[in-house]
Amino acid sequence: MREILHPYIADGAYQQILSHYHFQQRDENKIHILTQQLLQVIDAAVYYADDYLQKSRLAVLVTLGAGVDALQEEYTAAGQLTESYMIECIAMELLKNAYEQAADLIYSHYGCWMDGFDFLGENVPIESMKELFAILEPEEISYNQAYMITPKKTAAFYTTLTDSRKRAYCNLCDMCSHTKCVHRKGNLTYGYQRIFGEHGMGGK
Repeated sequence: MREILHPYIADGAYQQILSHYHFQQRDENKIHILTQQLLQVIDAAVYYADDYLQKSRLAVLVTLGAGVDALQEEYTAAGQLTESYMIECIAMELLKNAYEQAADLIYSHYGCWMDGFDFLGENVPIESMKELFAILEPEEISYNQAYMITPKKTAAFYTTLTDSRKRAYCNLCDMCSHTKCVHRKGNLTYGYQRIFGEHGMGGK
């Protein structure tokens, strides 16, 4: 299944980008401008489906699309290497947000949360790429003989599902940048608050 994502930079994330990637305060305006350019060209999507080899897990691809690569290459070709690096950093934050939106969609589809990320090349052998692509059959995503994925801002991973909010990867709302998540503390309806409890977590 392919679903469209709409990543965004959360409130306060610009200061985190400045600090995390060692930029100066004077760089904030440029980062704002580049973020707006990125938001104009991203074509973010998530692919997910049951793994036919292990029925208890899902195969997942999350991508920001080819527009990010094209914009970064444009700045690199022009010799604007600082801007190219800034795009890289901003895109990583957008990709993180895309993971969180993907988790929302998967929850909506299955009624369960993702229990972490088993990334190919880390927790899962990189050679599993062939099986994952065979399951998902992505239209705009490919990989080469060295298992390098195109578009570059694409993540391939497996996840298991859990009906326990406490076991889910996103069980701590205060640590999550996805401020529009329907499960977030403060965003929950009265009914969801009753299910998840005062702190936004279930009792399982």
